[in-house]
Amino acid sequence: MKYARIQVGNKAMYGRVEGQNAIYEITDAPWRDHKRTDRAHKLSDAKLLSPCNPGKIIAIGLNYSDHLGDRKAPEVPEPFFKTVSSMVGPGDTIVLPREATKVQEEAEVAIVIGKQCKNATVDNATDFIFGYTCANDVSERNWQKNDLQWWRAKSSDTFGPIGPYIATGLDPANIGVSCRINGRVVQDGNTKNLIHSIPKIIEFISRVMTLEPGDLILTGTPGIPEDINDGDSVEVEVEGVGILANSVCAEQS
Repeated sequence: MKYARIQVGNKAMYGRVEGQNAIYEITDAPWRDHKRTDRAHKLSDAKLLSPCNPGKIIAIGLNYSDHLGDRKAPEVPEPFFKTVSSMVGPGDTIVLPREATKVQEEAEVAIVIGKQCKNATVDNATDFIFGYTCANDVSERNWQKNDLQWWRAKSSDTFGPIGPYIATGLDPANIGVSCRINGRVVQDGNTKNLIHSIPKIIEFISRVMTLEPGDLILTGTPGIPEDINDGDSVEVEVEGVGILANSVCAEQS
């Protein structure tokens, strides 16, 4: 099943995707008790928004071996925060800050939490997952390298594209994720190659932090991300979810 959040006119709503071009409104967020209504919209007539409104976004660093380079694999998952204010949706523009000098994409599988989660175990962690979506952990590498904290490197405005849909029923140990810049494949990975599995990530985080319905966890990026520049188009594709497409532009003075 796939779910989306759309805007029709001035109204934003959640819906269930059916077929190639239909979305039926539902009465609440998909991870809550809800009903499918008979009010349908054409996806082509609606604006797709980021598919959830998380209270927090937690991302995992250095979680694919082919992304490590000469760095040592972390012994435990290494979380960091992206701010909710960095989020944008499908079709929105990634804006390169004027002072940025090296911005890269990072294609990631994102977990959408479905129910309150505290002290999960590897054995029951997937019980707390509602579904999965596409994420682009846009990053300014020089800020990431030289700043004391990653606040602007990871959370500049528009550095958190999410969407287009939330897909349920996927196998967390076998989800493909890729990225294309201007149609050229630059990343191609699969969650079967995660250093720390999705259940392990949830177990580790929930030991100290309660996860709430709608929260997002970005699971790490494979391979070697590449620079994105003014005029580029970026597509993150997660198997079973769809394609998150965003254009890139330089910030105007």
